[in-house]
Amino acid sequence: MTSEHSLQVQLLKLLDTAAKPDLYWFAIPNAGRRSLRMGAHMKHEGLKSGVADLCFMLPAGRSAWLELKKPGRYQSIEQKGFAARCERLGHPYAVVKTLEQALGVLKTWDVLK
Repeated sequence: MTSEHSLQVQLLKLLDTAAKPDLYWFAIPNAGRRSLRMGAHMKHEGLKSGVADLCFMLPAGRSAWLELKKPGRYQSIEQKGFAARCERLGHPYAVVKTLEQALGVLKTWDVLK
C-alpha cells in the first residue's frame, strides 16, 4: 500500500515534466513530527491545522488545493473545515488516494500539458 509521503513524492516528480511550465505548486508541511515547542513556534508563524498538502497557483490569480490520503484514511475535522472554506471562497479542492486520481483532478484544473 502506498503511503501519503510516497504518493506525494511520485506526484511531484511527475509534475516536473507533465505540468504546464508557467504554473507553480508547493507543499504545506503540516504533517511532520515535531516537538511541542517547535509546533507552538510554527503555529505562531501562521501554521494552520487542516490545510491541504499541496497548493497549485493557476492563471488569473486562482489557486487550487489537493489533499493526499492513503487508501483507507479519511480527512480530519480540520481538513474538512479547510475544504469547506475553499468551497465557500471558490477555490478548487480535492482529496485523492491514488496517483491516477490526482492526475484526473489535475487535468480538470488544467495543470497538465
